Amino acid sequence: MEAGSALDAAPLRGFKDFYQYASTTRVIAGRDLLDSAGFEFKKEGARRVFLVTDEVIRGTGLVERVEAGVTDGGLEVAGVFDQVPQDSSTAVVERCAAAAKEAGADSFLAVGGGSVMDTAKVADAVFTHGGGAAEQEGFFLMPRDDDGMGKPFDIAPLACIPTTAGTGSEVSMAAVIKDPERKVKLEIADFPLFPRLAILDPESTRTLPAKIAAATGMDAMTHAIEGYVSTDWSPHQDARSLHALRMIRGNLERAVERGEQDEEARGNMLIAANLAITIALGSVHAMSHPAGAQFGVPHGVANAIHLPHVIEHNAGGGSDIADRYRDIADVFDVSEPEVGPALAAYLTELIARLGLPTRLSEVGVPEEGIPALVEGAMGDGTTLLNPREMGEDEYAELYRRAM
Repeated sequence: MEAGSALDAAPLRGFKDFYQYASTTRVIAGRDLLDSAGFEFKKEGARRVFLVTDEVIRGTGLVERVEAGVTDGGLEVAGVFDQVPQDSSTAVVERCAAAAKEAGADSFLAVGGGSVMDTAKVADAVFTHGGGAAEQEGFFLMPRDDDGMGKPFDIAPLACIPTTAGTGSEVSMAAVIKDPERKVKLEIADFPLFPRLAILDPESTRTLPAKIAAATGMDAMTHAIEGYVSTDWSPHQDARSLHALRMIRGNLERAVERGEQDEEARGNMLIAANLAITIALGSVHAMSHPAGAQFGVPHGVANAIHLPHVIEHNAGGGSDIADRYRDIADVFDVSEPEVGPALAAYLTELIARLGLPTRLSEVGVPEEGIPALVEGAMGDGTTLLNPREMGEDEYAELYRRAM
């Protein structure tokens, strides 16, 4: 099959020959939930809780409030690790796991955005099973019973309180961390990485800056769109993706523009991100991962830049793909006959209204970096799930358009 053709072997409608779906995280959502963090986490087996966060979040006072909620619920705070950067790395994960061991912790509570939550997930795996962070890389490769063929072994209880409405990592079996030496992002996914508890409280996003609210909101939108058009689509994810998009349509711009004043929009965006998350992604993520690993482009910003170009390209791959994008366009009242260009134009205008960059050149990516970006995208596992087969020429052209 030539690159650029539709993946005819993976129809995008009908009854599938096979798919699997899991969502094992207990989610509680609503107002004034931070104070009950300990009460809820105790139900998941936690006793000595190790908090993972970053310096910015800790500086807002949110972590202290969560600590109080933990102790009020009868649990101990074994320690706090607040050294997670914007794009976490293998070294940070290993320091976090070592600090939890030294503190005598038996559970992890992540308070932060995607980088914080993914750090806590992989640190928990290292804490429980040993080894280094890079050794955790891969899909469904965590230690298992019956010579690797049985049930995966549990890791220590993990809970998440997201402070951005974007990644959905609080209910995901996946984590992404940077390997700075190799200049790649490592993708890790397995059932034990599902957090046992997620607490969605708009208070946790009250101080979120508008630019970060916009970027993380576009991350959630990208998850919803790519999950819907992926070759690994499923009816379960279809329902989640479409409703997430409806909620994003109604709340993203409000949450960005009104911020602290619009608790309802912020709460709805937390739920939208929670619904949108999936590991069945595509070429937007394949392009964004190397942009982040090699040039430090924030993940949500990279997704916002790449999304319109990938949509327009994919929609030209056949009527079945175009029909999936037409379902998405209907959510946004976009009804032009040529759905790819029309939906791409709508999203480009939205991204500009949100105050985000629309070009890679605006975020420090040079045109001479395209060959390395193409190599990274081709090696990214999400490329395999894109609805239109991709090759080096296609990625090079998309990166050029995004410049």
